[in-house]
This record gives sequence, structure tokens and C-alpha cells, in this order.
Amino acid sequence: MKKIIIINKVIIGIRPYPFGYDGLNISFLKKSLSSKLQDKLNEYFKNNNINYIAEIDKSYKPIEEIIDKNVYKVLISPYIKDKICLQNLNKNIYYILTEEEFNNCFIDNILKNLEIEN
Repeated sequence: MKKIIIINKVIIGIRPYPFGYDGLNISFLKKSLSSKLQDKLNEYFKNNNINYIAEIDKSYKPIEEIIDKNVYKVLISPYIKDKICLQNLNKNIYYILTEEEFNNCFIDNILKNLEIEN
């Protein structure tokens, strides 16, 4: 099974804290934007018998440490793209989401990038 990792926050600052916009969580009953995207991708993979799984990174580790042999692609929130160093990474391993894709769970371009026809 190929893993798709969604990175929605990074650790920054002298006193490290998670940085990144993931929706206004006014209510505990509402899902975060990254959770909605994860659910929509996993639902698509399941319904189309595609051997992928989307997961949200909760470790806040540097991207180099997140990528392992099981990670096929890393999806990066548009709100943290300037906070992640991508210089030493293969461009085929990551995809920077647009605000439309992240905020509205628009997955068509993501699927094209994963080379999946919908």
C-alpha cells in the first residue's frame, strides 16, 4: 500500500509551536481541513480499489524524516509551503496544494499528480 502524507503544520520559533492554518476549529464537532481532505482521498481510493492510503502527519518532524520507503507522495498545505525547506528533495515526492485543493477538498489535480485517472 502506498502512503500519501498530508503535512498541515510545522514547528517554528524559539519556543517551538505548531504553525499552520487548518480551518477554524470553533467547534470540536467540526473536522479540520486536512481531515476532510484525508477522508475524501481515502474514500476515493477505497471506492476505486486503489492501493493508496492518505494520512496526516502529526509528528511535526522535518520532511526528510517523514519520507521513508513506504511514502509515495507528500502533500503540503499552501499555508506552510514557505516554512519547509524543499531544496534537497526530489520534486516527484512532494506536491504543494493550492488553497482551493486544501480548503475545498478539490482532489482532481491531486489525483492527476498521483497519476490516477478519475
